[in-house]
Formats: sequence, structure tokens, C-alpha cells
Amino acid sequence: MSLHSSTMQEAQILRNAMKGMGTDEKAIIRVAATHNAQERAQIAEKFCASFGVELEKELKKELTGHLEDIMVRAFKNRYELWADEIHAAIKGLGTNEKHLIQLVILMNDKDTAEVTKLYDQKYKTDMFKAIAADISNNDWGRLLKGWIMGQNRSVMDPNQGADQLHNAAKGAGTDEDVFIRILCNCTPDNFRQIAQVFQQKYGKPLREIIKKEFTARSEFAFLLAHDYLMNPLTAIAYCVHYAVHGMGTDDRMLINDTLLFSDFFKGQTILQAYSVFGDMKKEVKRDLTGQYEDAVLSMWGIM
Repeated sequence: MSLHSSTMQEAQILRNAMKGMGTDEKAIIRVAATHNAQERAQIAEKFCASFGVELEKELKKELTGHLEDIMVRAFKNRYELWADEIHAAIKGLGTNEKHLIQLVILMNDKDTAEVTKLYDQKYKTDMFKAIAADISNNDWGRLLKGWIMGQNRSVMDPNQGADQLHNAAKGAGTDEDVFIRILCNCTPDNFRQIAQVFQQKYGKPLREIIKKEFTARSEFAFLLAHDYLMNPLTAIAYCVHYAVHGMGTDDRMLINDTLLFSDFFKGQTILQAYSVFGDMKKEVKRDLTGQYEDAVLSMWGIM
């Protein structure tokens, strides 16, 4: 079957799911979960071209609550969604710090270039300048600015890096500049070498030291940067865990993580990465209900 006919078929399934009395929510979830972000965006284009109505408007009309939130966003261009969520995190009164931190830290170089381009086009302003203007010069704010600009291309002697981090953490205060410089500039391979030498020389994992030295939003940001450099999959699992553990679910964070990354890490891959934090399927089922629960689990391929 050609891409054209397949896309048309899926658009027709969505049309049928939203015609007449009642909405076939399971059919909508099934279409979303069995296609990647690029394919879903093409289905949305074909839907409008075939039926003269925008899929987003139809989904908003037919669905409610968090199921509406995840399905409406599921059929957006992935990088446009990313740009929109960064804009949402910084617009208006107050910054949604948790969301902004994870949206920035989880971007690789390619993502940063694509998201920045779309952000600049859509919002007529430079993304870095918009973020920088909205956040303070506290520890996590400086980390985000360095992360966007640093691009992690430098290599340093692992022993020197481990020693510098150890010295930055010991004593009465923490030298945050050292952590920011190493996290934002070293290549992932180099950072993993530094972390390995650190544990060998000082008997503790570097992650444990970061958790001890930083608090609140800075703890989340610096741990996430550490995890991303060690293994991006671990960082994504950490964000999902962060969204569902504790008092209440951060549904927006969970939906963003699901739509931005479930294409790449499905089934046993994400379950295994999550296992260091707990049982992902059990935690999602504990926090979510109904078709929204089914949608999240289906997108991750862990129904």
C-alpha cells in the first residue's frame, strides 16, 4: 500500500470515528499509537484536504479532558509541538520552570536547530533570547542558557574533570560554575568517562553528589543534564517518573514526554530504562484512568 493510500485510509478511520452519535475514542487512539509523529502530521494534512475541516478542531469538538490534550497534540508536527510547549512554558505571568527545564535539556543538537527555527518563524522572536529573558540567573537558569549554547563538543582529561567536580562540591558551598561548564561543554562520551573516574576515585556516583549539592528546581535540572549525558533514555524515563510520582500527576509533562519520545523508545526499551525508578506501567495505571490511561500506555507500546 502506498503512503498516500495508507494516509487516506487512516484519515477516513478518524472521520468515521467522529461521525454520528458518539465518538470511537479507541479508534482514534489506535491510529495515533500505530503511527510515528511524522506520519500523524501527514494524516492530519490528508484529513483536512479530504474533508475540508481541520483534524485539530474536530478532535477538540469530540474529546474532552486529558484525552483531548494528548490526541490534539499527537497530530502536530513534532518540532512545532516542542516549540509551542516552550512558548507555553515562558509566556504570561511566571515561568513553568519544570516544563521549561525538561523541554530544553532533552533537546539534542538536531532538535535544538529544528525547534529554534520553528520557534523563530512562528513567534517572530529568537528562542534563546525569549528563554533567557524569562529566566533568572540562578543555578538552573544559567545551566539552561549554557546547555542551549554549549553544544557539548569539548573534551577534557577525565581525571581533571573528576577532580574539578570533586573540588567544586566539597566544603561549605558548591561552585556551580564548574558543574555548568562541564555539563554544558563536554561530549557525552567524555562526560561518561569523567563520571566513571569520579566514582573510582571518590567512591560515590556523581549523580549522588549532584543530588546532595543542589535543591528544588536546580536539583531537577542538574540531575536531568547528568542523566541525559549518561544516556538520553534514562533522562526521558526520569522525566516520566518525575511526572507521575508523588502527590498528583503533572499531566502536561507526561503528555509532552509521551509525544516527543515514545516513537523512539517503545515497549521493553522504555520499561527497562524506567526500572531504576520503579514499574512504569504500574505507576501510569495508578495515576491515570480510562481512555487517557489507554492512550499513554498505547503510545509507549506497553498496553
